[in-house]
Amino acid sequence: MKIAFTSCMSAQLFPGQPVWDEIAAANPDVLVLLGDSVYLDVGGPYDMSSIKALTELEFATHMHKRFFGQVAHTRFKALVQKPQLATYAIWDDHDFLWNNACGADVMANPALKPLIYPSRAIFNAWRAALAQKLAAGSFPAVLPPWTPATPEPGYSAVALPQNVLLHLTDGRTWREGRGKKAMLGMAQLDAMEAAMHAAPSGTVHLVASGSVFDKHDGENWLNCKPEYDRMQQLAVKYNILMLSGDIHDNNLASYVVQGGRKLFEATASGAAVRTAVVAGALQRNYGMLTVDSDQVGIEIFKVGNSQYRGSINRATWA
Repeated sequence: MKIAFTSCMSAQLFPGQPVWDEIAAANPDVLVLLGDSVYLDVGGPYDMSSIKALTELEFATHMHKRFFGQVAHTRFKALVQKPQLATYAIWDDHDFLWNNACGADVMANPALKPLIYPSRAIFNAWRAALAQKLAAGSFPAVLPPWTPATPEPGYSAVALPQNVLLHLTDGRTWREGRGKKAMLGMAQLDAMEAAMHAAPSGTVHLVASGSVFDKHDGENWLNCKPEYDRMQQLAVKYNILMLSGDIHDNNLASYVVQGGRKLFEATASGAAVRTAVVAGALQRNYGMLTVDSDQVGIEIFKVGNSQYRGSINRATWA
């Protein structure tokens, strides 16, 4: 089984997006999009300040247009519509609201809180369209309805072949204090632990995360020490490989936890953006896992070249 993963693209800013052709050529079985599938606060008439001043309808119209552009992208659609491919997505700050937006903080702000509900509705529509392989009409041509009861993307677990469980996290809804107070929130981590506990022995747990795990100039799990420690505790008992995005660069890392066990992380970020979104080097990055009964092979590509390569022995998780 092959699992492709990447993050951070903008059809509006970078309409070429050759990365999808490269991924398609590898014939993956699964594609995981790790957030920032559009950039709501970059390009066009809105930046991070002006987008906060929009009405619900104005914000929803803007967000819908950005996602509609990615849905309609020819190369992206050709990849998602491959018969054997299943596509899953999580969100991060730029396809949630704006840079570093924390859902718990926004919900506490009466002026900004109303923007969260159309954001949920449109992102849920995006996920549904991906599940339907971007078939005609799968993404609504008009704004989907929303209310304060519109559900957040939340946490879910997807069982994949080869005894693999994909954990789709929601790293924005409950994030508080730019991650220092909460990232996923302990309730979401409780649900993840329950899913890991219920899975068969030897399951490979792929944790899809919008933020990288350890020290980085931007957002990371280490900023929220209780949840950082909790994830390490889970890695003592379960075989965890975190797939992360956000940083417009790639990385392959491992972290030693209690008892000499390891938590592994593969980061692939920058499918179609520049290093600083619109400035710096143009990125064309993605990762590929090759999973069989014995090992998890990892290869991460940067602008067409293999940058990092490694493997994990499933029997020893080393």
